[in-house]
Amino acid sequence: MATFQQKYESLKQEFNELDINDDGRLDKNEMFQVLDSKIGKQFDREIAEELWSNLDMNHDGKVTVNEFIQILLKAEDSLKSKINNCRTTLELNYQQKRETETNLDYCQQNEKLNNFGVMEGSQLCVIVIQAANLKADGKQLDPFITLQFDKFEKQTTINKGPNPIWKETQKFYFPVQTGKEDLKLTVCDFDKYTPNIVIARVDLNLSNNGFNLKNQQLHDIWLDLYDINGNRSGSQLNIQIQWVYSKVKYLRDVLNSYQQQVNQQEQELLQYERDLFILYEPFVKWRQLNTKGYQKPITQEPASMIPISYQQADPTKIIKPFSDPLLDKNSKFKLITILVGFIACLTLLILFYKAQFFDLLLIIDFYILWEFNALNENRIKTLGILFGMSCFLDVVWIFCIGVKWLGNDSHEIFIPYEISIQKMISILVIISLIVRLYLILNLFQLSQELQNLTNPQTIKIQHKNIVKIDMQNTHNIESKTYLHNGRPIVIY
Repeated sequence: MATFQQKYESLKQEFNELDINDDGRLDKNEMFQVLDSKIGKQFDREIAEELWSNLDMNHDGKVTVNEFIQILLKAEDSLKSKINNCRTTLELNYQQKRETETNLDYCQQNEKLNNFGVMEGSQLCVIVIQAANLKADGKQLDPFITLQFDKFEKQTTINKGPNPIWKETQKFYFPVQTGKEDLKLTVCDFDKYTPNIVIARVDLNLSNNGFNLKNQQLHDIWLDLYDINGNRSGSQLNIQIQWVYSKVKYLRDVLNSYQQQVNQQEQELLQYERDLFILYEPFVKWRQLNTKGYQKPITQEPASMIPISYQQADPTKIIKPFSDPLLDKNSKFKLITILVGFIACLTLLILFYKAQFFDLLLIIDFYILWEFNALNENRIKTLGILFGMSCFLDVVWIFCIGVKWLGNDSHEIFIPYEISIQKMISILVIISLIVRLYLILNLFQLSQELQNLTNPQTIKIQHKNIVKIDMQNTHNIESKTYLHNGRPIVIY
């Protein structure tokens, strides 16, 4: 990496070459003229104008060598910083997009809708934030909120005053069956010695309200409260509410949002790289110091394609098209692939003497399922059972061969080389049998691990709060309600 002094000397020499009048200063026309001649065409006027506006710091129409060097190095640092930030953002969005696609695949296979178009396990999430202008009637208020939904009733903690704010998160979940239920919110005044007094209330129907819960986003709303006679009380209640009735539809919307962001970020990255290339282009020595291995950005890229320079930034992070992150990062699965490969080698050797096509089909089936991301806990368990049947067949074969040897079959006395081959193949079969038994043990253990990973009681997904999804009415909410640290996610 070039040092500051090397860059300074290089740019100082470039400046001397640009100084047509040899007076130690450069005016605007001289700069434009030489920039054009150095690249053999008209230099990008927008970038040239922006450079000049920053170069001529004292507005005297001339540029000194220090002004020239400072602004170019500043422009370089700014563009490099934008490129690095853009690449980091893209990497995070690519990862989040892949995880969301994995969740979507699972939900598409497992989601079941009832007759009302509501998925099994659908929940309404309500967060009570604050209330305002509660009527105190000249006495100390100790307000709390009761929430009734269908046959369920819950309540917040007790607060103080006519404008209470619940600092601790007051989050409640209610199971939804039809999507036509009513959420009843009642503000009460707590009294230790007498029955609690109802201050105000409001009813909210899931399908008929002033905002669109069907978009499945988190809504932050203020509700007007009514007294016990049904008249407006002048009080208000602030809540956040979200209802996800179909994870499949929700995740498709999330993926569309990610795709739009990725497309925009790819275009920004491409533009920053082009600007940096244009900045370097007239200054040969400076470019050589800074662009070892740098490639000129492509002038036209297919839709939704990662820029070439970004693809080459870290080739170790290329993702296999059908890879499953739950398996590819699992150490036990890596061991299983090694064991299957070893068994495949033994099977090919055994095939020269003994028909071992059942094992060969199992091995091929395993690699096909892995390649097309079709392995799950049930199929892995089935493979374990089939490999167990294979082991049983080989145990029977070894028993028959052993009986033949113990019986001293006279026909084999005249073919000693065949006996040697039988013994060698038998040893290979025994080794293969032991390895397969170990493989079966690992297959069942991996199946259990995958079952635990997809169990909603145990799975936990954490994400960094670095890139914020720009979606209408979206706020931070924990993963159970499908938004985590400002990023949409579904835990199944």
